[in-house]
Amino acid sequence: MNNLHIAPRLGVFGGTFDPIHNGHFAVAEAVRAELDLDEVWFVVAADQWLRKNPPVASIYARLEMLELAIRRAPYFKASDVEVVRGGSTYTVDTLTYLRTKLAEDVEMHLIVGADSAICMDQWKMAEELRSLAKVVVVGRPRTDFNTEKLPESHPAKEARYVEGPMRDISATTIRRLMEAGETISGMVDAPVSEYIMSHGLYSWQEQK
Repeated sequence: MNNLHIAPRLGVFGGTFDPIHNGHFAVAEAVRAELDLDEVWFVVAADQWLRKNPPVASIYARLEMLELAIRRAPYFKASDVEVVRGGSTYTVDTLTYLRTKLAEDVEMHLIVGADSAICMDQWKMAEELRSLAKVVVVGRPRTDFNTEKLPESHPAKEARYVEGPMRDISATTIRRLMEAGETISGMVDAPVSEYIMSHGLYSWQEQK
């Protein structure tokens, strides 16, 4: 029997999702189960200021692929907040916007990968993040996230650590396989694969 909780618990999982793949869902499911979240919202980033290279697919295509993929579970939702807001993606702005749209008793949990969590103190208005959402850090199996060396002001100082699943999948690998005309079976949901092929994304070429 699940532990009862009073306030709705919402996971916020941001990323470029270029494309969304089964590794993303494995992480979201691990956090949802560990923290007993009611829903996990996938927020497609419009323009992540820390990324060196822009996304390959448009934000509209990435959102459409996400909407196709989340049909697998009723507690996964696709958020178009970055499409609506436009411009550069800053987590503090996204969380603040969501706070204005959600009920006051909603408990937000910001899902962040361990590599990104380390540099959260460099994010815009980093000192505000913990007041907007609880930070959840997801790491690889058999690794730990040591917060002892982080300064007290670091957004991830009091983060909850969740061990992620062993799924060696990356969007970069998927794009390379698609460019080479190779299969991505088992890496993305079938509707996503069909969308990629029908829209000619990632230089996909049908094998003769």
